[in-house]
Amino acid sequence: MTVPDDRGEDLLDRAYGVGTHAMAAPPPVEANRRGLILAMGIVQIVLGAITAMMSAGTIVVAATQNQAPLVLAGLIYAIPTGNLLVTGIGSVRIARWARFATIVSAAVWLGLVLFGIAGFLVGLARTGGGLGKGQAAMVGGIMAVFFLFWIALPVTLLIVYTRPSVRATFERGRTG
Repeated sequence: MTVPDDRGEDLLDRAYGVGTHAMAAPPPVEANRRGLILAMGIVQIVLGAITAMMSAGTIVVAATQNQAPLVLAGLIYAIPTGNLLVTGIGSVRIARWARFATIVSAAVWLGLVLFGIAGFLVGLARTGGGLGKGQAAMVGGIMAVFFLFWIALPVTLLIVYTRPSVRATFERGRTG
């Protein structure tokens, strides 16, 4: 259907032309996500405290039994412990660096976990996967817990900390 006094090329120009509304900057994000950030920071601190207890317990048991490999395992736990505590405290304080540190940590964490799962599955395949019924149920239960904690948490952290409203809250800092 054509409209009198309307040229076809004008319609085409209007249909595909960029108007001033398309070139305007998006409106600033005004949402305040302090509560969400505080909750995630507390979760990180609690998990950091749990890994600190696991690390200390492993080191104490290994030291009393003279098992150097276990001491090393306990010291390795100190890395996620420190990371969770530092990023959690930074999140609670709405420190600008804490958002980036949490995103990087969660991405590395997720990558290592997925790499570990792949290694586990390859090892299981190499051994023929010869698990009995009870062993299969136990491995299934362990994998369910493993999934919920070691995969769901970093994915949740990535989703929360990459939201524009969370970013805006961190950029405003404690005073915003």
